[in-house]
Amino acid sequence: MSNQNYLHRNQTDAKMREVSLPRLLLLTLRRWRSMLVVGLVLAVLLAGMKVVREYRNRGVSNTAHEEYLAAMEIYNTSVESYTTAIERFQTKIDAKQKYFNESLLMQIDPHNECASTVTMVVRTPGLEQADQKTPEAGDTQSAAVVNASNVVHAYTDYIMNGISYDEIAASLGVTEQSVRELVLVSADQFHFSSEFKIQARSMNMDTSKQIMDHILEELDRNRTAFAGSLGQYEISQVSRSEESVVDTILLQQQTELQNSIATLQRNLQTSQTSLKELIKPTEATGASTKTIIKHGIKYGVVGMAGGIFLMILLYAVRILLKGRILTDDELTLAYGVRNLLTFPAGKGRKEKRFPVDRLVESLINDSPDMSVAEACDVLIAKAEAFTGASSQNKNIMLTGTIGEGRLNSFASTLSKRAKESGSPLSFSAAPGIDRNASAVRSLRNADACIVVEEIGGSVYREASQEVELILASGTPLLGTVYL
Repeated sequence: MSNQNYLHRNQTDAKMREVSLPRLLLLTLRRWRSMLVVGLVLAVLLAGMKVVREYRNRGVSNTAHEEYLAAMEIYNTSVESYTTAIERFQTKIDAKQKYFNESLLMQIDPHNECASTVTMVVRTPGLEQADQKTPEAGDTQSAAVVNASNVVHAYTDYIMNGISYDEIAASLGVTEQSVRELVLVSADQFHFSSEFKIQARSMNMDTSKQIMDHILEELDRNRTAFAGSLGQYEISQVSRSEESVVDTILLQQQTELQNSIATLQRNLQTSQTSLKELIKPTEATGASTKTIIKHGIKYGVVGMAGGIFLMILLYAVRILLKGRILTDDELTLAYGVRNLLTFPAGKGRKEKRFPVDRLVESLINDSPDMSVAEACDVLIAKAEAFTGASSQNKNIMLTGTIGEGRLNSFASTLSKRAKESGSPLSFSAAPGIDRNASAVRSLRNADACIVVEEIGGSVYREASQEVELILASGTPLLGTVYL
């Protein structure tokens, strides 16, 4: 690659590295041994502390038991109080809500109330002369005026409480009380009066007229009976009207009922919440051996999980701070360098490996499952193809940050496999060319270079510096290899 391309790849607008969280977490699993050790330590500590504490608290004093009984009495009293309050509030809410839903009066639109209104006047003997007479100081009302007022109050009481509205209620499918609420009778309550007003209210004018006609029929039918007890009088209808009116008093009644229901619901919710928040006292009884062991196991599991999680977090942060290479395509994306081969997960390592190690490496590295020898043969064949080697011997220099011993061993293995297969290629190791003067000078004698790194082990910044140095030197860079 030319120097111009090298400078182009190192401009300030180069893409930043992207970190794969699943890959990062998988890389932390390589340290499963230390995770297991820390998890076991925390498990033993937490389980031991729990067991020791419960063994110490097995004996309960009489004072603690008395305190428990006193607390239980308070608790039971509170539960009973809240339960009674909840039942009382619920009963009131149900009753008021039922009334609001079923009452004809509450269903009327107070801004469009259909009202049938009749004004009645009562006349008794001598009433006209009493009205024309000028009262003198100390005089009381005449007997005629008093009699007229008595008739008015008698009729008012009869209309409100004596008339039966069963037939109308049955036709409307409601109770008689619901119909009776629609009737209003008004007279002067503080002075003698010979006039009173009857009003029948409803959601529609036909019902209002029906109720008013029924009232007038009942008054005519019982007029003789009233005369027997009230004396002589005349009652006549002065006026009658059917119209839609605005009833501010009804509006106030409906609003007060709705507010009352809302207040009861808030009180009910408060009582229910308070009941739920009550904490039943627990008697401090000594735990059995079986229970203590069970609690110890539970705390041990929590400690194990906490220790493993803590180590995963620690190693993840460490990998990020170190800037480790997470995938085998990071240098490819940054510098356009091809990845020649990613060796099978962890194969070829000299240290003792357990099945867990092989499982972890297989999760981290998704390369084909092949032996080290097969992988070396594939790498040699690719190097031959990219260098154009036929019968002419060519030296391929291996460099990287994986360590001198490991790099020399890898170069020796490749040279041996190349010789056995009759390949004209030879491989030499020059670790750390960005920090080793002799390694940099060996670039002159190399026909091509291969950068060897380790996923999760090599530092991206150091590997990228080696790649940049090789690209700047003009020595062909065949690609990268990950062990």
